[in-house]
Amino acid sequence: MKTIPIASIQIAPNRQRRDFDAAKLQELADGIAKRGLLHPIILRKEGDKFFLVAGERRLRAITDIYGFGGHFLHDGQRIPGDEVPYTLLSDLDPFAAEEAELEENIHRQDLSWQERAAACARIASLRQRQAEAAGATPPTIADIALEIRGSSEGSNQGNTRRELIVSRHLDNPAIASAKTVDEAFKILRKEEAKEKHRALGASVGRTFTAEAHHVLNEDSLVWMRTCCPDASFDVILTDPPYGMGADEFGDSGGMAEGAHGYKDDIDTFITCAKTLAVEGFRITKTQAHAYIFCDIDNFPLLKSLMADAGWQVFRTPLIWYKKSGMRAPWPEQGPQRKYECILYAVKGKRPVLKMAPDVLDFPSDDNLGHAAQKPVALFKELLSRSVMPGDSVVDPFAGSGPIFPAAHDLKARATGIELNQASFGIAVNRIEQLKEAV
Repeated sequence: MKTIPIASIQIAPNRQRRDFDAAKLQELADGIAKRGLLHPIILRKEGDKFFLVAGERRLRAITDIYGFGGHFLHDGQRIPGDEVPYTLLSDLDPFAAEEAELEENIHRQDLSWQERAAACARIASLRQRQAEAAGATPPTIADIALEIRGSSEGSNQGNTRRELIVSRHLDNPAIASAKTVDEAFKILRKEEAKEKHRALGASVGRTFTAEAHHVLNEDSLVWMRTCCPDASFDVILTDPPYGMGADEFGDSGGMAEGAHGYKDDIDTFITCAKTLAVEGFRITKTQAHAYIFCDIDNFPLLKSLMADAGWQVFRTPLIWYKKSGMRAPWPEQGPQRKYECILYAVKGKRPVLKMAPDVLDFPSDDNLGHAAQKPVALFKELLSRSVMPGDSVVDPFAGSGPIFPAAHDLKARATGIELNQASFGIAVNRIEQLKEAV
């Protein structure tokens, strides 16, 4: 047995300062005084100096014992006053040496988050190997959190889990250069999503064709209620009647003979909105998104109907800014309308694929024969926030069918429902053009 005067032990200045519970230290001191010291502290020798590696709580408890005039035993022997038994780091077996070294390093005050994450991973690996050698149960995240952070409660498990995950990617410059482990974790998740998207795109692209899209010349309200199976789609993107009397505008400039061939009064809007909300919730998967164009006056009503059906609705509308918008609700007094609203809603907890603004600036496309025609690029931008290759999207009010080229570019399968025959024909032609472009 080797002992050393407590005054001769050096504690490195970069060793992390921790709060030591006075009551628990006293409990430890009482235990050592009554039952003896079971495990000596561990020191590292550098030249003629001895540095503490592991056992700071024991060292503090023993110091308190001597401070009150007490003594203690180790291996049945009384230890000389003001001395403490020790073991050199170099004398330990490989497992014990690694454990002691990690105990010292994980408590340094000047650890970067990268060093701390790496140390956390080494401790987890050590405990795993020790458990395998002993035929014991492997440690859990809670076990590692308790050892490193002193608690497995609250956010401690989550923080430990993030460190363990990020530690495996510290060779990635984008991860290693992050300012915090939380920032690194977010970067990692984004990179993993991109890689998954790329791999899916490559896989789906080998078999994906325009035959994956379907357009039906039917009443979408009847189709949603009676024909569409549950949990069929990942995303709803649609432009239903606004309930603002668009059928009476007559402002398509002669380009859209079949445009607004439906009643666009408030009753029609309410019927469409209720069906979209309730049946849309049913026909989408457990994790889904919805993008629904609407008039600003009716946004609150649509929002309420969607929320009642179970959707989580974004508080404010997304805005499509259209420079080429020509409508002037008050022709004599102005102003000219240059935007439209889009309700965004989430089912379950489906995440977005990218963080994007709530104002979308896209010019109108050349009109194909529908006054309310939306730009393909606008539809593609909205879908790109939500769909992976191979996903299924639906537009129950498909109009001229911008959903098809937009979804096709993202390798998503699109289904469109359109009652008006002229608009249905335009949508069919869009799909045919996609087939010809192969």
